[in-house]
Amino acid sequence: MDRVAIGAMGDTPREMADLALKAENAGFDSVWAIELFRNAFTQTTWLASQTEKADIGTSIAWGFVRSPMTMAMSAMDIDEISGGRFRLGLGPGVKRLIETWHNADYGRPAPHLRETIQAVREIIRAAAAGEPAAFKGEYYDIDIKGWYRSTPPVRAEIPIYTAAVQGGMCRMAGDVADGLIGHLICSPSWIEEVVVPNFELGLSRSGRDRRDFTFIPSICVAIDDDYRRGLDAARRTLAFYSTVKTYLPLFDHHDFGQNAADAAAAFRRGDIEGVAAAIPDEMVEHYCAVGTPDKVRAKVEEISPFADVVFPGAPTYFIPNEQIVEYNERIVETFGVTTSVA
Repeated sequence: MDRVAIGAMGDTPREMADLALKAENAGFDSVWAIELFRNAFTQTTWLASQTEKADIGTSIAWGFVRSPMTMAMSAMDIDEISGGRFRLGLGPGVKRLIETWHNADYGRPAPHLRETIQAVREIIRAAAAGEPAAFKGEYYDIDIKGWYRSTPPVRAEIPIYTAAVQGGMCRMAGDVADGLIGHLICSPSWIEEVVVPNFELGLSRSGRDRRDFTFIPSICVAIDDDYRRGLDAARRTLAFYSTVKTYLPLFDHHDFGQNAADAAAAFRRGDIEGVAAAIPDEMVEHYCAVGTPDKVRAKVEEISPFADVVFPGAPTYFIPNEQIVEYNERIVETFGVTTSVA
């Protein structure tokens, strides 16, 4: 676990930057901006301007709600601001959210995201070469002429990662992405049996080497000396994901499908406390790492054999912002390589 990532969370942009700086000075590999409450690209622009060493990335930006041109320009801008430290993390999001919040086309998520990556990559390549850019597929028909970037991008290739949970998306990541960011609720056995074999299949059929691909599995961690408090915080985040139909196979995999169904039913009734109540302690312990630093590190080490970088993430749903900040501070303290100031 010598390479560790962290998500940038905070009440204010200043708090987010302070966390990023602490993580950077503690030797963290990368700092990632989460897209839900804030915009991933504005967050990473800010974080890039406030840091010097750690890589900065979007984890994840919704790939279907912006044009490839917009995402490519944003990626080049942030890569320039950061001095070549940006990683573009893209994901499909959830169908209902994409269609009803953004009025965007969801389509078939794996083929759609494949094209998104290919189109963004082509625009960045063309900008670096000073050439026109063109891409034609099922979801995009792009023909960019008469435009050039007066200040060439820092890099002709900016790493593009995908979020992935199920086999098809993992295979697609292995086909075309530079890396894969795992979900908080992917258990070690799901990673071993579903995620890794499928992205390795994608790498194999695209003729690429595993050494050229970065896998960043995540896990929800609540480092708390008050075990019950940490357990409840992790339970609430796990309960939130239990309401999403997309993730049901992850819960069925460990015979927690009925608990997830009960949480979803409570959510549809508007019973937020009932959502959390549907998730037993055993389920939280199975998917999350809760308790003292030593206990949490031992749990996170279960995913480290599969990882190039591990990504312990604080609980984020249905708890106060100050508690999220507290848990992120504990992640830096627990997983930092060094606390020396650069």
